[in-house]
Amino acid sequence: MRTPLAAVGLVALGVLLMANPLFLPVSVGEPNPAYTHTVQPVGEGSVAGIESPAPDTANGSNASDAVVAYGDLDPAARAAFDRARGSPEGGFGVEDPDERVDSLSYPTEPTLGDGLLIVERDGDRYEFWTRTVEREPGAVVAQRVFLQPVAFLGGFLAVVAGAAVGLRERFAGE
Repeated sequence: MRTPLAAVGLVALGVLLMANPLFLPVSVGEPNPAYTHTVQPVGEGSVAGIESPAPDTANGSNASDAVVAYGDLDPAARAAFDRARGSPEGGFGVEDPDERVDSLSYPTEPTLGDGLLIVERDGDRYEFWTRTVEREPGAVVAQRVFLQPVAFLGGFLAVVAGAAVGLRERFAGE
């Protein structure tokens, strides 16, 4: 009588552990945002799938308002551009909202003109990306990377053990 009860108990425990993403607590706190600044040369004709505007050579001006001359950037935006361009990683991030540049926007999904500027400097064009990246708190990351997989594996092993205990009793009785 104890063996079937143990088998059912192991299988039930295993199923509960394998369903852990459904009941483990997930942080409801605010995400931890970071504000990134990235600079890279404009590629062949397109910027992130957006056709790059060509310069108007007839009068020396740009054919589109999407291209911004380096000298027309706010001094703080120029400093951020230079810092990102000079970075070995091609950019940098800040976590404090007060460290953002007031003249730049920081959307979560940049578009041309809003979080993505084409900056022309010394005849070269660069993509200047500014965006907000929402990161999850460390406890949630640890839960998803460590706790949930370990609980799932433990649940799987408990189901296998429950099946083995149940089958052992059945085959031993024959």
